[in-house]
Amino acid sequence: MPEDRKYPNASLYVLILAAEEVMGKNGLAAVLTQGGLPMLAHKRPPNNLERQVPFSLYGKVQQSIEDFYGTRGSKAILTRVGRALFRYSLHEQSALLGIASLALKALPQNARAKLILNKIVKAGTEELSMPGEVTDTDDAFIITRTACPCQFRQRDPGAGVCDHVTIGTFQEALKWATGKNYRVYQTKNLNLGDEVDEFIVEKKPVDD
Repeated sequence: MPEDRKYPNASLYVLILAAEEVMGKNGLAAVLTQGGLPMLAHKRPPNNLERQVPFSLYGKVQQSIEDFYGTRGSKAILTRVGRALFRYSLHEQSALLGIASLALKALPQNARAKLILNKIVKAGTEELSMPGEVTDTDDAFIITRTACPCQFRQRDPGAGVCDHVTIGTFQEALKWATGKNYRVYQTKNLNLGDEVDEFIVEKKPVDD
């Protein structure tokens, strides 16, 4: 079994806010209740940086959304939750993203994209117990990490990769930093037996 590390309370707080924005208050309550998490349907975790949220609980919230909507139907919903999660993190707890007082205006577009990805991955390593790194090729940025709450989700190999929330978070972060939309996809998954989670960000924006 993977180590059940701890997230800051604020991580689950902004995930709940983001999910509620996408699904509505009643929709989220139905999802959480069916997923065996009725306590989160009516009481949000505290918005602070104390590390009290187990990876397994965070992963179970995502699992509940997928179970409710199905593997295919939940993909777009979880991606939208990830995009909303970035926005809420930005306003509620920018320390979760590592981008407090980040100056981007003077940088070229590609440098902005690389900087925002590096900041988020560094914050994941230092604040969220998810060690990771960013490397790049001529055509893409490659993000890897060695721990993730999704390790505690149920996964059928036929269902493919699972962390659409992270994909949405990267997409919204890149949009915020550059004004452009980027293609982001996951190629490796810890809970399918890979040694790392791996995400690919194509350097050429889709709207160029």
